[in-house]
Amino acid sequence: MMKIGFLGKQNAFALEMLRRLQCVHPEDEFSAWQPGEKAPSTELEVIIAFGKVDSKDIEAQTKLGLIQMASAGYEGVDVGASTNAGVWVGSAPTTKTGNGESVAELAMLLMLAVSRRLNEELAVTQGRTQVSAKLEVNRALFGKTACIVGLGGIGDLLIERLRGFGMILTGVDDYPEHAPNGVKGYGRDQLKLAAADADYLVLAIPGTKDNENMIDGTVLAGMKKNAVLVNVGRGNLVDESALLAAVKSGHLYGAGLDVVKDEPVSEGNPLLKEPRIFVTPHIAGSTDLMLDGTVSYLGEVLAEFRQGIRSGGIVNEPLNPRVPLRDPK
Repeated sequence: MMKIGFLGKQNAFALEMLRRLQCVHPEDEFSAWQPGEKAPSTELEVIIAFGKVDSKDIEAQTKLGLIQMASAGYEGVDVGASTNAGVWVGSAPTTKTGNGESVAELAMLLMLAVSRRLNEELAVTQGRTQVSAKLEVNRALFGKTACIVGLGGIGDLLIERLRGFGMILTGVDDYPEHAPNGVKGYGRDQLKLAAADADYLVLAIPGTKDNENMIDGTVLAGMKKNAVLVNVGRGNLVDESALLAAVKSGHLYGAGLDVVKDEPVSEGNPLLKEPRIFVTPHIAGSTDLMLDGTVSYLGEVLAEFRQGIRSGGIVNEPLNPRVPLRDPK
């Protein structure tokens, strides 16, 4: 039996994941708590986490060997404190959980919602506003240039889907030479150049400190007139004040955001008051495919950890690990 902690917001999606894990692993003892609360035990061997795991969470545990994220992002984990304490940190790769496919689909939805002014059109059908006498021509994706910032699992899957819309495709990445066939690759230092040539700039990149506010007022000002920004990465990637100003001024056609800086998004967030900004509440990965895939992947990780095997999602290298792990054969 292993003692496994489940740390994160206790929403319906997370609780269903916990229920399924408990059903698949009845031999283990699971306990759940939310960020800011005291852990139910100081003898947890594994923590499965959504979001933030700080140094206090790590220091409080005497037997902890692995912090395993339930998502690909691990920027909320104090990896340095984990490594110093001899604790492994693992991510859940988007290509193995169904998260990549799910996020790519929502990125397409956001592109279409902004292009077809869905907020404004729904206001008409719901009787909240009148049809404008001013000619407002919606935008089609066909023939437009989409630049994907981050050519990882999500970016590549999005590119596959956008090919069918007849779009011209470019990408920004630390390794632009790895861009898929038919996609013009730009290096990270060429972000402004790539953004200036794009009708749609889609962010599918982690929210690390190095990437914070990478889409600032300068990048936004250099984008095409009537371009669209879509963010399915992390809220800290974008200077939200600059984005709101760019949309309000008419420089950008609009924006589609699944993530914002302050989550959960509040009713008072000024982004919600701008009809040309379409916001969803960080639901890109919340699908049946991702739920099934993540439960399956986490089950594999737990089985490997039990056998002393290092999973492929490990992101750190403790010098003195509490639980030694060997590479798979």
